[in-house]
Amino acid sequence: MHKIWKSIEPKNYKNINECIKELKKKKIYVSVWIEDIVKNKKNSIKITKKKVNLYRIRVSALGFSKPTTLKNIYKKLKKKKYSCVPPDIALRSRLFYKEQKTGEWLRFATPMNSMIDSDNVPHLPKLGKALGKYFIETYWSYPGAVFHPHNEFVVMK
Repeated sequence: MHKIWKSIEPKNYKNINECIKELKKKKIYVSVWIEDIVKNKKNSIKITKKKVNLYRIRVSALGFSKPTTLKNIYKKLKKKKYSCVPPDIALRSRLFYKEQKTGEWLRFATPMNSMIDSDNVPHLPKLGKALGKYFIETYWSYPGAVFHPHNEFVVMK
């Protein structure tokens, strides 16, 4: 059993734009893709109103010893009783991960097609630290995207 990585308490944002404002106010670099996704009317990013426990899990811990697709990873997560992280929680968690090592990029398993940009490309968020700064970026989340055994995802139980 994996231990809890972070517990995220609810916050009374009216909408996801308030979350983005808070991230920027705290000097977190929000990528143009995140901003585009938030503005895209196709996405209805809701604000989670309950406490959420997050877990980090390596692709290898799901039983993959070779590169595999996001679709296979999501199937295995579901089989092992893990679930995807709501987009608002993934974005907010950047505020609570100050101990991140330089050069690390940590991806979130968010529901498929929950974060689509205006070019109609699906994304999942990832947190990074580089150049002495904290980032929230994205990675493509189409079903055939390939990930390696050493890659890690943040999930819920």
